[in-house]
This record gives sequence, structure tokens and C-alpha cells, in this order.
Amino acid sequence: MEDFAKKYLDWYKGLSKIVRALLCLLWDVPSNLYRLSKSALKKNTLGIVLAIVLAIFGGWILFVVDFVCILVMDKVLWLDDFGAEDEAKADEPKEEAPAAEPAEEPAPEKDAE
Repeated sequence: MEDFAKKYLDWYKGLSKIVRALLCLLWDVPSNLYRLSKSALKKNTLGIVLAIVLAIFGGWILFVVDFVCILVMDKVLWLDDFGAEDEAKADEPKEEAPAAEPAEEPAPEKDAE
């Protein structure tokens, strides 16, 4: 499943905005597969179940939301887009930059006599 998800996400992200909007008119199937693939790639069980339920029962409302989001923001909104990754990264300790080394002072020149 992960292999399919990676290939599908790469393919979908490579499409232009107009092609995505036209594909969205096909009962929103490509956008639903995008959601499912995104959740499967992250092994998010809640996301997978929610993607399947929305694909079956989401219908008209989800189609309108996806169509508008594709035209305005050029992406399909999903659970990962609401800051879950940002919060996880904020919890990780940040690496400190190495301290700057002091500049070497030139050796004093000896007076030539």
C-alpha cells in the first residue's frame, strides 16, 4: 500500500491546477484517493478510516470543498494540513548551532633590521 501511496501522491502533485480541478469533477474520486494515500503513507489509522467514510458518504459537500480548495489554494485539504506536523516538530529538541571559532590573530611581525 505504501508503494502505491508514494506513486499516487507524486503523480497527483505533478498535475496542474486545471487538471486537478477537472479530475475533481469526476465525483471527487482522485481527491479521495489522495486523502487515503496521504494517510496510508503516514500510517494514520484514523485518517484511513475517515478517508474511506468520506469517500462513501461525503459526496456533494466534499466535492464542493475540494473544488474550491483546488482552485484557490491549489491543494486538497486533509488532516495533515492542520498543523499536526508542526506541533510534532516543535516538541523535538532543536540542535544548537556550533559556537563560532574565534578569528585567528595574525602573528606579530618581527622588525627587520
